[in-house]
Amino acid sequence: MLLPTTQMNTIAERVKTFYESLGYSTEPRISMGKKIESNVVMPDEKCW
Repeated sequence: MLLPTTQMNTIAERVKTFYESLGYSTEPRISMGKKIESNVVMPDEKCW
C-alpha cells in the first residue's frame, strides 16, 4: 500500500522524533545511485 506523501512525511517525522528522544541526531548526507540495466532481471526473464 502506498501512502500519500504528506502521510509519509508525518510518519518519518514521528520516527525521527522517536530516535531523537533516544539521543540520536541527524547528519547531512547525500545518497546517490545508478541503475545498471544489465543487472536488472525482468520478471519474465529467468536468472539461472
